[in-house]
Amino acid sequence: MGAYNKHICTTLEKIELQPGPTKEEKEMLAREGKRIRMDHVLWLDADTTSGGYYGESAWIWPKSFPNQISLDELARRTTPGPPMFPHYHEFPELLAWWGGDPDNPRDTTTMGMVMGDEEILLDNSWVGYIPAKMYHMPTMPPGGRATEQPVFHWTAGPGMYTRDKDEDPVEAKETDIPIAGKPKKSTQENRKLFVMGGDQKKCPVKIDFMSDLDPKYTRHIAYIDETIIPGCEYGCNTMFFLPGNPAKAGTRIMEPHTLPYGTNITLISLNYADVTDLCAEAELWIGGEKHIITKNFGAYIPPGVEQGPLIVRDMKKQLFFSICNPVGEGIKKFPGRK
Repeated sequence: MGAYNKHICTTLEKIELQPGPTKEEKEMLAREGKRIRMDHVLWLDADTTSGGYYGESAWIWPKSFPNQISLDELARRTTPGPPMFPHYHEFPELLAWWGGDPDNPRDTTTMGMVMGDEEILLDNSWVGYIPAKMYHMPTMPPGGRATEQPVFHWTAGPGMYTRDKDEDPVEAKETDIPIAGKPKKSTQENRKLFVMGGDQKKCPVKIDFMSDLDPKYTRHIAYIDETIIPGCEYGCNTMFFLPGNPAKAGTRIMEPHTLPYGTNITLISLNYADVTDLCAEAELWIGGEKHIITKNFGAYIPPGVEQGPLIVRDMKKQLFFSICNPVGEGIKKFPGRK
């Protein structure tokens, strides 16, 4: 057991904080061979990655996929998940819904986002930046498009997620909590906080520690920092990797480097048959330790600890990859635990 194993998470934790059935109900449905549409993959935070930043990831499967339980049956047989209302965090957050077709990000389900006093219509794949203490919540506008592609949902932020800010705006004493579907403003000023599918054909900046990636097997999703969204304090670099690369050495993603702040890395396959299986072999070096990982994983690298190289071999399925870390003024505010 290496010194940095504790910073790598390969199992789904904290199910009680996630929407949907309880852990026992999910196990019951699994024994029956039934699947639910929102399939959580990982929950990352200071507990699950020993000091790391917060992050969630889930695949949303089309209802046409095999063995999907209907929403009506799910409601009859399982406990309703904890309700979500417009809420805020003490830390900034990245939140994304991205279509699974790597060459057509516009093929996704229409959504909206409560963002302060506005409700932003999102008829495309998107990654949004939510400043600290901004009320927000995903919504499903009526009459929107529903894709037949899987959609990847992920969130990230330099804090710990709790539900203490989730209050019913009808019952809460605070009168400034927005109500979904009833925005106070008809403007769309906060749309500037989103990077949409197709906005960035490639990463808009040169990142020294990223390896030269073969564009035939790489699809850029979104890069966010304070130069892309002014005032941003927590950013990301995200992409899909595609199988089929004939390079014998595998896909080399990043080179050895050391940063003065913490970093969250995730690598997750698009694999309906088993949402735990990476369908590849990842070689990740942390602090001079070599880690071979074959499960979907999130890893936290503390500030001042060398990370890399990261190499992926024997890739059988499409992979989602992200690096999330503080940027701009966030580097001082959220440097990460050592």
